[in-house]
Amino acid sequence: MVTFLFSSELLVSLSILRSNTITSCCCFRFPRMMAGCKTFPIVCLQLYLHTRSMLRTCTRMASAACQHRVKSQMYAVESACKSPFYFTLKDNVSPVSSGTSNAWPFLAQGGYAHSLCVTTSQRVQAARLQKSMGKELTAMVPGIQVVKLLSYIPDNLHGSLQRGFLILDSQHHHDLQNKLEGLLRENQQDIQLCTYTEEEGRVWQSRWEVNGQVKEMDRSEVVAVNGPMPSPFVEILRGSAVYSSLQDVLSVLRESAKVIPEAEKLLKCMDLGNIPEKGSHPVIVIEGLDATGKSTLTESLKQHLKATLLRSPPDSISRWRKTFDDETSLIKRAYYALSNYVAAVDIAKASEVSPVIVDRFWHSTAAYAIATEIGGNIQNLPDHHHVVYQWPEDLLKPDLVILLTVSDEERIHRIRKRGLQETQEEKELEANSMFRQKVEEAYRRMENPGCVVIDAGASREAVLKNTLSIIKRHCDI
Repeated sequence: MVTFLFSSELLVSLSILRSNTITSCCCFRFPRMMAGCKTFPIVCLQLYLHTRSMLRTCTRMASAACQHRVKSQMYAVESACKSPFYFTLKDNVSPVSSGTSNAWPFLAQGGYAHSLCVTTSQRVQAARLQKSMGKELTAMVPGIQVVKLLSYIPDNLHGSLQRGFLILDSQHHHDLQNKLEGLLRENQQDIQLCTYTEEEGRVWQSRWEVNGQVKEMDRSEVVAVNGPMPSPFVEILRGSAVYSSLQDVLSVLRESAKVIPEAEKLLKCMDLGNIPEKGSHPVIVIEGLDATGKSTLTESLKQHLKATLLRSPPDSISRWRKTFDDETSLIKRAYYALSNYVAAVDIAKASEVSPVIVDRFWHSTAAYAIATEIGGNIQNLPDHHHVVYQWPEDLLKPDLVILLTVSDEERIHRIRKRGLQETQEEKELEANSMFRQKVEEAYRRMENPGCVVIDAGASREAVLKNTLSIIKRHCDI
C-alpha cells in the first residue's frame, strides 16, 4: 500500500500489511516545494517500485513463517486411561530419534481420524466455540469417539495453544467428512480441520481450508513422539481452570460479560476492595466429596463451638450458579473462584465475633477443576507441590482444613438415600470411580494449608468427637 499525504511538509508513507499486521513501514518527508519539482514523479515511481519489491519479500517471509509454524506444531491427545498421546510432523523429528513410533491404534484396520482446533485468539470466544463444537461432534455420527486435543508450539505453549478435538472414526463413516467440512465452512476463520489416514504403515495429515470450496491445502507425514513432562494439559491448568489471583478471575469474567448478561450482573454487585483480614477467631473449612457427611458435621460444629456457619458459593451469588454451571470450564471455574473471594469477605466479618465453620472453600474449587480437566488416571495429575495445589496469596487463609472421606460404597448409598438433585460433577462422581479417585487425590495434595484427613465412615458421634479433638489441637479452642 502506497499513501501520499500533504501538509506543511510532504509526507510519503509506504506501508505493507499482511494478516492485519504491519510487516514494514517506511515514511519519507519531503519539503512541500518538491511537490512541484519535475523529478518528484520519478521519486514517487522509484518508491513505488521499491515498495512492491519489499512486499514480495515480506510475502515470501510470511509464507515461510506460516509453514514453520505449521511444521513446528505438536499435538497432544487425551487418553481415557493412559498418559496423553503425542504426534508431530515427521520433519520435526530426527530419523534416529528414540521415542518416534507409528503406533496409532485408532487408525488400525483402515480407520480414519480428524482433528478440529479452535484458532481464534479470543479466549472466551474460543472456549464457548470449543464447547458448542464438542456437543455437535459428539452427536454428529453414531459410533465415533471424540477426545480432547491440544495443538501448540513446544517453546511457546501459552502463546501458541489451540484447543480442540480428535475425532476417531474406526468405521470410516462416509458422511462424517462432509459434516466436518460443513463445520469448517461455518467457522472458517476460527477453526482448523485436518484428516489422518494410514497408508502402508505411514500416517498422513491432510490440512483443509475453505477457498471457495473446501480444499486439501497440504499433506504431510506425521509420527508419534514422546511428550514433555509435565504434559501441556497440566501446564495450562493455571489461569484457565485453577485461578491463583482475583485479578485473573475478574479478567475472565469481564471478557465474559460481553456475551453473558449474568457475568455483567455478577461484577456489578460485587464489592471487592482490599483483601479482607481474618478476625481473632479461628476459621475452619470442612471439605470432602458429596455425601461424606459435611452438612451433618458442619451443623454439629456450629452448635458445639457456637460458631457461624457459611457456605461457598455464598447466597449473594448462588442465584447465578445454574447459569455458570452450563458455561464453558473457563467461565464456570472463574465463577466458582470468585465465589471464594466473595465468601472471604463474609468469613472475615464473621471471624471478628465468633469461630467460623465453612462448608467448602478454595480446596474444593481447585480439586474438582483439576480432576475434571486432567484425563486418564491419577498418574496424569500434576505432581506434588505443583503451583495449582498452592493457596492463592490474595485469598483469606483458614486456620484449619478438614477433609472427610468415606468408602465409595457408603458414599453412593448416602447419595441415593438423600434423593437430592445432583450437579453434573456429582453425577460424574457417582458414575466414574477414576474421577472420584482423582478428586480425592487432588484434595490430599493441597498445600499451604493442606488437608487433615478424617475417616467419616464411623458414627456421627465418633466423627464429631474426632473433629473436635483435631480442632482443639490446631486452633486452641
